[in-house]
Amino acid sequence: MNTNTMKTWKMAKTWMMAGGLAISLFAGNASAQIIGGEVDVDGSRHDVVFLGGEMDVRGQVEGDIKGIAGSIRVDADVTGSVQLVGGEVSVSGTIGNDLDLAGGEIDSDANVGGDANFAGGESRISGTIAGFLNAASGHVEIGSQVGSDAKLAGGYISTTSSSRINGEAEIVGGEVHLRGQIDGRADVEGGEIHLSGVFLDDVEIMAEEVYILEGTRVTGTLTIRSPQAPVVADGATFGAYDYEYSEFNFGAEDWEDVDFDFDFFPSMAVFGLFIPGAAFLLAALSLLIAPGGTRAITRKFREQPVVSGFLGFIGFALSPVILVILTVLLAITVIGVLLIPIMWVIFWPFMLLCMGFGAIAIGDMIFNRRPDEKSLGLGMRLVSSFVVIAVFAALGSVTVLGFFAGFTLLFIGFGAWMLSLGKRRDRGAIPAPGQAV
Repeated sequence: MNTNTMKTWKMAKTWMMAGGLAISLFAGNASAQIIGGEVDVDGSRHDVVFLGGEMDVRGQVEGDIKGIAGSIRVDADVTGSVQLVGGEVSVSGTIGNDLDLAGGEIDSDANVGGDANFAGGESRISGTIAGFLNAASGHVEIGSQVGSDAKLAGGYISTTSSSRINGEAEIVGGEVHLRGQIDGRADVEGGEIHLSGVFLDDVEIMAEEVYILEGTRVTGTLTIRSPQAPVVADGATFGAYDYEYSEFNFGAEDWEDVDFDFDFFPSMAVFGLFIPGAAFLLAALSLLIAPGGTRAITRKFREQPVVSGFLGFIGFALSPVILVILTVLLAITVIGVLLIPIMWVIFWPFMLLCMGFGAIAIGDMIFNRRPDEKSLGLGMRLVSSFVVIAVFAALGSVTVLGFFAGFTLLFIGFGAWMLSLGKRRDRGAIPAPGQAV
């Protein structure tokens, strides 16, 4: 096991999973899209996609569940997959396919028919998982029956005596307690490792401190690399045992051995990825929850591309004056005073959203060559918007080009949005079977 690779995997896993989950929420067409402060769903014959403050799903769901909310509770029998991002996420019941959760606090007691992925501050996982298990959290507790391999990373990791991993296990943690049973090979790296379970294959450990407790049984070879001799209790049994002294400093606890170098400053190119990334996420969100509004924006841009850009430029130039005037008017009333800071805070994310609108409009014009015959589906709209933003982000590596590219998207999106205001879409048209909506 490569130490640097495992450490890199540990640090990157949470960000990759959380980011990937958030983006994947918008990856397919949904039949039921719900937005609200408190949303309660009691069964559904279609996919459930939601954005809310508090979400409660129960009953039978014949499809997938995808959502973002502050608090999410799911106790349902789901035929498809479940992908959720939230502050507090609790899932139970049965999941037909994969389960993907990211949040501050995660509780899962679901029986999962596919793979399960978790990323959060604290994850407590039980139930059965037919496929792979991947979990990266500050605090990880596993009590599951896992049908395949498992990868775990966290500050504190614990597997209960009732847990079982039928495949191999890769584990990286500051403090690791392994009970239960692991059928395949186990690679463990950490600061402090405690073994007290049953291991039916080889076990390799690299740690600062290792404790082999009474009742531990390793059928294969137990290999330990540590700067301290492991503490082995009476009653522990191994097929073979190999200990080798090795310098190891997990988490840089021994500071005198670390040479700090602060001659680093993030490049503007790295910082510049934030704006395109935020614009794309906002564009994806708008495509998901307001498909009609985004179609109106793309239509107005096709009809008046030059006017859209010019109007967006004028609107942006006048926006500081408009904000000041609105601030003065709102300050007259008590309620208005409370709205002033909200207005100023929302203004900047709205500008990023307008950049997303610009990417959607340009992408539709490039990729949809027959707008009168059909409209692009959600997946193609996401792809086209991503391509446009990626191209403009690449131009951002050149300071002057990046400046003009970003403002071009902003002006186009802002202007097309203003032109689309008040324009109601044709509600009488009925899409043909199979046509993207």
